[in-house]
Amino acid sequence: MKINKKQFWILAISYAAVTFILNNVLHTTIGSFLMQLSSLSLALGLILFTYKILEILIKQFIYNRKK
Repeated sequence: MKINKKQFWILAISYAAVTFILNNVLHTTIGSFLMQLSSLSLALGLILFTYKILEILIKQFIYNRKK
């Protein structure tokens, strides 16, 4: 299933709004869980981004060393 850009942004903004309302306005447990899920996703995204950059740099270094 491929999601287009418009659907992605609608989903992302809706998730952010629901998380904000449930956590900061109503102070519910579900809101706290969604905030923890968001924090975990951000951390995982940063780790994967760093890994991919390092992977590219190492491949480039090995390629340049063979020349």
